Formats: sequence, structure tokens, C-alpha cells
Amino acid sequence: MRELTSVMLAAAILAAFACVIVLGDRAESTSVDEYISASRGEVKPVFDPRFPADPRSSRRLWEERKESSTDSEMESPPENISEASPAPVVEGKAPEISGRLSFVLKDLTSKRLELQLYRLDDTVFGHGTISENSSTQQVSAIGDVMGSTLELDAISEYTIYRLKIDSSKSPMTGTFTAYRADASSWPGVVYQEGAA
Repeated sequence: MRELTSVMLAAAILAAFACVIVLGDRAESTSVDEYISASRGEVKPVFDPRFPADPRSSRRLWEERKESSTDSEMESPPENISEASPAPVVEGKAPEISGRLSFVLKDLTSKRLELQLYRLDDTVFGHGTISENSSTQQVSAIGDVMGSTLELDAISEYTIYRLKIDSSKSPMTGTFTAYRADASSWPGVVYQEGAA
């Protein structure tokens, strides 16, 4: 027992001596506050000068680059576009696709898709439900508006309904393809319910 105690004491003295040597070398560049922070697991953030330090700086840099690239594009038009022929102007108003919308999806059965959609520029997103008989599931939706076409993905737990809808008419109509998690798929038609 005495031998074990003397070996443990010798090991503790050696460990303390090693700590003094290591800490002595670092004492010149490390403060007591840094030691305390390191012992708590706190880490001083290191910023890479190649990247912005925070999201606001990143956004500001992105906007500056966007403005400078737009200015340079305006100064020198591409060679393949002549200055005499302006770009064609598309007439017509973009469809208003937002708010509460109801659709019927018809394949071998009928399903009712009810969505609350929000629009940001040409992106549409939202949430809702899809019902078949007495079964109802929650869905999320995201898509794009391209001219008068709405391409929308309605995603339930195991199925994605990929809709392609012509929004130039009322009620809106189109087609869809459903994709299941087991890699099966099937087509169908979609039309808006309750539109004037």
C-alpha cells in the first residue's frame, strides 16, 4: 500500500511539474481571463477576414456586388443584342396566386387539396390539407409562378403532388403527377374548386 501511495505521489508531482512547464511557456501570451474562459469551454470567436463577420455585413457586401455588376452590365451591352431592337414587352397582368385556394385532384379517386398560399415575387409557398374520403393529411406547398403557369409541389407525409396549373383562366385547371416514397407514381388532373 505504501509503495502505491509513493508511486501516485510521484506521478502527481510529475504532472504538476509538466503543467508548470507548459503554463510557463504560455504565460507570456495568455491572460488569466483566457484560462478561465478555456476551462469553462468558452471559445473566443475567430473571424476569417475573407468572409463577412455577421449576416448584416454579408448582406451589405452582396448588395454592393449586385449593384456594381448591374452598373457594369448597363455600361456595356452584350455583343449579340443590337441597340436598335428593344426587348419584347410581355403584356398582361401576372395572376394573383395567394390566399385560400381549394383544388380537386382527380386520378382513380378524388382528393380535395385546401391551401393557404403566400406569394413572394415569383415564389409561392404555404400549407394546408389534402383529404380523401374521411382521411386528412397535412401538406406543405412550394412552387413558382412563370407567366400564367403555376408549378406547385404539395408535400404530404409520404407523397409529393407535383401540380402544373394554368392560372390564366378561372377556375384554374391543370395536371399533376403524384410520387410516393416507394418510388411509384401516377398522373391526374387538377381543377380549382369554388372559383367564379
